[in-house]
Amino acid sequence: MARRLIFIMVALTLTGLCACATAPWVIYWYGLRQIEGRPTPAVHNATAEQLDRLFKKLKITQPVQIDPLSPYTPFLQGAHPNSSTRLAWIIARSHNVSHLGDHHGMLVWHLSGMALTIWLTRNWTQTELIAKAVELEEPIAASTAP
Repeated sequence: MARRLIFIMVALTLTGLCACATAPWVIYWYGLRQIEGRPTPAVHNATAEQLDRLFKKLKITQPVQIDPLSPYTPFLQGAHPNSSTRLAWIIARSHNVSHLGDHHGMLVWHLSGMALTIWLTRNWTQTELIAKAVELEEPIAASTAP
């Protein structure tokens, strides 16, 4: 009887650990499936002045190190995103506005944004991420200038 109880406890523990290990990947996959298409890289590279303005606005120190994120990263970083996350989020946010649809709620918006942010850091180069972030933020900065 004791052996059977130990076996059940071990099996339940292993099942729980497997579920915890795979849950971030399932959430990542689900978030990506909600988005129509993927963003396209910027047409032009960013100038040094544009980089300086963007990094100053985002309070990112140079040189910037873009690290590929994983589905575990949001759980490990918590409320302190690194420069990779902040630059990729600019692109993900912009893309999701027009490619997510109105029928999704706030939870799907955040899951999809997180998933696309991860996807961008894993599939785009540092130059592509920075150039697209500059491209998306420059019109905002120009329109709000006095």
